[in-house]
Amino acid sequence: MPLNLAEKIQNAGVVGAGGAGFPSHVKLGKPIETLIINGAECEPLLHKDKAIMRHFAPQIAAGLDYTIDWLSAKNTIFGIKTKNKGEIESLKKELLPPIKFHFMSDIYPAGDEFILVYEATGKLIPQGGLPLDIGCVVVNVETLFNIGLAANDIPVTEKFITVTGAVKSPCTFKAPIGISFDDCLKLAGGATVRDFAILSGGAMMGELVTDISTPITKTTAGLIVLPIDHPLIKTSNAFSRKVRESGGFCLRSMLSLHRSLSALAFGLSDYSS
Repeated sequence: MPLNLAEKIQNAGVVGAGGAGFPSHVKLGKPIETLIINGAECEPLLHKDKAIMRHFAPQIAAGLDYTIDWLSAKNTIFGIKTKNKGEIESLKKELLPPIKFHFMSDIYPAGDEFILVYEATGKLIPQGGLPLDIGCVVVNVETLFNIGLAANDIPVTEKFITVTGAVKSPCTFKAPIGISFDDCLKLAGGATVRDFAILSGGAMMGELVTDISTPITKTTAGLIVLPIDHPLIKTSNAFSRKVRESGGFCLRSMLSLHRSLSALAFGLSDYSS
């Protein structure tokens, strides 16, 4: 085990790969009671976490072993959707008891920290608080993959990403950080419509991007290409802004939001991969 995992994580540039991008060496700075692994990936059409869980389970297990030892975690819970049978099968070959699996329904926002912590532990994170306030830390599966690399002094220079929607060949792949959205679209065969926009990060909480020279970063989870007149393109920023301005949700509010956002995302069915 590394003498100082937090220092290695910092030197490797590991940040939360689930979207927030919080520096992992800070997040993993002190012992905790419960370590929760987030493999829910609830954004529609994105498959990068599923690809990692299915094809890189040994690497996830290595990163998890380092993290458990470093944090002296008493409990480790792996949150994953029940429907992801192949991913569960791959993980169970590598993750043995006392690591526990928590199987989740196929709903949005199952991957939110508040929801995942509550479902896995029965504990509520205080409003405006963090999982650490109740003795928990939540780590995304790609972050674990990167922690395993960092423990061996390998820096984060690549990002798993899904490119889908109105493209010729929807796919999930590992791309160099800094590669442009345009280059990623080319790897997916290019757009199938002339006038399009991109939702970076997902249909529900993604950012609307029209500049295809935008670079991939450590937190880019996926690119969804849609016709410029698609309803989700017209409303995406409004939904994202409302969520961010709220400053946080209680559990009931988030479940209510799930119903309205799921109805909006129904129009994505023509672009499923």
